[in-house]
Amino acid sequence: MNVFDLSPAQIRNRLILRARRAGLAAASGPQPPPRPRGIPASVPAAVAPVPVVPCVTVAAGDVVQLAETDYRNAEGPLRLRVVRVRPDLSEWYDGEWVWLEGVEIGPDGQDGALRPVLARVAALRPDS
Repeated sequence: MNVFDLSPAQIRNRLILRARRAGLAAASGPQPPPRPRGIPASVPAAVAPVPVVPCVTVAAGDVVQLAETDYRNAEGPLRLRVVRVRPDLSEWYDGEWVWLEGVEIGPDGQDGALRPVLARVAALRPDS
């Protein structure tokens, strides 16, 4: 590719980019590496989020009642028979949320569909 293969706008953009690179190279002192997206500026660049395994008091076979505010993608209160607790997926929620897999129990007490639920750890208490 040579200069005759480019449009005037492409040539202008390349010249602008070249000038910006030269300006950055000429700036005084070394530049810090760019921060990854999602990490606030108040967190030092050397600190990375540490996974926290949530402390859960329910196990497979327990039935839990969750209010609409106690689980994500809520559609009213939920009664769930826990099939599996997923601490491997839950370690990035600062110990406040945990992934559960369970069978939804309808208002008539009949088993419904198997569904994954991201639930608030503080709301997990097995029904007696």
